[in-house]
Amino acid sequence: MIYMIIHKFIIHVLDKNSDVPILNDFEGKVNQEVDGFFQKAIKRIAKDEDLRKGVFKDYNDNLIKNCCEQIIYDESTFLKNSKEIASYLFDVMKINAALESCDLAICLYTIKDEKSVAILKLDYKKLYTHSIEFVDDKFNIQMVSNEIGIPETLRQKQGALISLSGINDEFHLRLLDKDAEKEGSESKFVTEFLNAKKIDDDKYKTKVFKNTAENWITNALSNDIKQAEDVRSILNYTLKEKHEVDINDFVDNSIKDDELKDSFKEHMEEKGLDESFSIDKKWVEKKLKKRSIKTDNGFDIKGNLTDFEDPMKYTVKQNQDGTIDIIIKNVTFYEEK
Repeated sequence: MIYMIIHKFIIHVLDKNSDVPILNDFEGKVNQEVDGFFQKAIKRIAKDEDLRKGVFKDYNDNLIKNCCEQIIYDESTFLKNSKEIASYLFDVMKINAALESCDLAICLYTIKDEKSVAILKLDYKKLYTHSIEFVDDKFNIQMVSNEIGIPETLRQKQGALISLSGINDEFHLRLLDKDAEKEGSESKFVTEFLNAKKIDDDKYKTKVFKNTAENWITNALSNDIKQAEDVRSILNYTLKEKHEVDINDFVDNSIKDDELKDSFKEHMEEKGLDESFSIDKKWVEKKLKKRSIKTDNGFDIKGNLTDFEDPMKYTVKQNQDGTIDIIIKNVTFYEEK
């Protein structure tokens, strides 16, 4: 269990309909409820599949980096520096339509004796409540919307976790930009506000390789289900048993047709994977535990990946008409779910 201490937090209101941000002059009071909110939010970001390592551009003059480092070195500057951070984000938001109005939370916290600053963009969500009026000795209750609600279970879309730069770890910035990550694009939150660049580390490359390979198999081998199953098997074996991925070696070992080989390589090059890279074993251990398949004739099959790979439990048989038979073997008992 990760032990975290919430030292300070503050909320600033950044409403694009206003000419200026509403900057808080008081730090927030840390009570049990608030402590729980920030602990959950920060831990969710730290575990998020789309969290990336990053580096600040204009390193010595980067406003966000310098403000956060001042906060960590001298807690008395927390209020002043949080206002600078919020004002800068507001300026970026005003000229970028993609960045919506929000509350900006800035939090100073400690994990394992290391202080860090969390910058959390709390996007508004339309919530519904009621209004009560007493008209002519009667209650008039109506449903009304509130567009500035922040739900307790809010999933962060954008945020940053910043610590001091260490001698052996230059990547003291971790950033979350979920929508941009899904689209494979860059947002102004990263490029202009943080003025940072995402790092394509081994974890990122392993994830992209797995996802890109799966998408390619689904689309390119849709008419050859048996070959698709064979390539998936080699893909999983490579990730679990090898320490490095060489795209050319993988293609030669898994795909026979030259045109398909070129197609696979092109897809990987589009994702920036044209050289060998080390496999992130922690990511593989976490993600390659289960497998789930859905057939076009109405079946969902779920199980441990090791069971799918065991020929005494699961096999795929190719039929002459191009279909396949999926065979679950040596079953001694089953129950209705």
